[in-house]
Amino acid sequence: MFKAEEIIFAPTAECNLSCPHCRVTRIPGKLAAKDAIAFLKSCRPHGLERVGFSGGEPFLVPDFLCEVSKAAVELDMLFGRLMTNGVWFESPDHLQRVLADLRRAGFDGRFGVSVDAYHDQDPRDLALFFQTVFSVWERRDVCEIVSVVPPDGALPTAMLEDLAGRLESRLLIEEGLPYSIVNAAFDEHRDGDDAEALVIDIIRVPYSAPAEENAWTAETWFEDDFCHGPGNVYYVHPDGAVAVCCGFANENPGLIVGRIPADGCRELARRAAASPVVKACFETGLATVRERLEAQGSRFPGKTEDRCFFCDYLAKHDFPIPKPRSR
Repeated sequence: MFKAEEIIFAPTAECNLSCPHCRVTRIPGKLAAKDAIAFLKSCRPHGLERVGFSGGEPFLVPDFLCEVSKAAVELDMLFGRLMTNGVWFESPDHLQRVLADLRRAGFDGRFGVSVDAYHDQDPRDLALFFQTVFSVWERRDVCEIVSVVPPDGALPTAMLEDLAGRLESRLLIEEGLPYSIVNAAFDEHRDGDDAEALVIDIIRVPYSAPAEENAWTAETWFEDDFCHGPGNVYYVHPDGAVAVCCGFANENPGLIVGRIPADGCRELARRAAASPVVKACFETGLATVRERLEAQGSRFPGKTEDRCFFCDYLAKHDFPIPKPRSR
């Protein structure tokens, strides 16, 4: 069943990049920090203790990040990932100032830096971002790269090798190890703890097609039945809408269970428990829902191995989703 484990705030949908794979609706306005903090306070007594940030590019609203981070520290909450494209800054001084403010606000989570064939950043700017983070936080274990892998499976190895070189490191693609950027100190002390060692893990995320794209060409159906990854979160959009998914389908009304500041944690949990789409993802299982729909006469354009695509398709179309059977 659905049980929120993290709150992710997307304070703005604005971004300094225009990536072809991005499906964030550029809705106007920005999330108010006071509303986000009030929501944190309503969630904390219910066991939610982790906070993350996404967007848009969240660093375009640095005051929000600092105010909410300060409140999270005061509430004794933990930090998850802050997603960024890493090239949002106007100058090195601007970058240093914003990161230093965030450090003073108490943020001690991880920076998930989007680097893939879609983002097309300048490796010089990316290297400066990583170097400044390492300097401000006085640590080298606070960053990771999140890379959306296109359908052809190709990583932007040339860009990653360029970035690694600027960090006096190398791109490590070795069987049995995560793809990473590592330096010589890591190579020398793989089994030890060396403060000079640098390891930036590269998290590879398969590209998921939206419902509008023709992704019905698979020979077999997806096997992963329940939503374990992007689900189990309260994802707060810039307009205050709260979804139970941080994937690309999270703007669908079927995955939105309320809105802040009107709705608190208890009401959102109640609505999530009653949502047919949420039940399909977390209780019934999407494969089981598909089988029951087909048994009732529903037909799909083809097959897909992408569970998130199928969820997006269900949420966008008026299917009579079967209720979970009583246990």
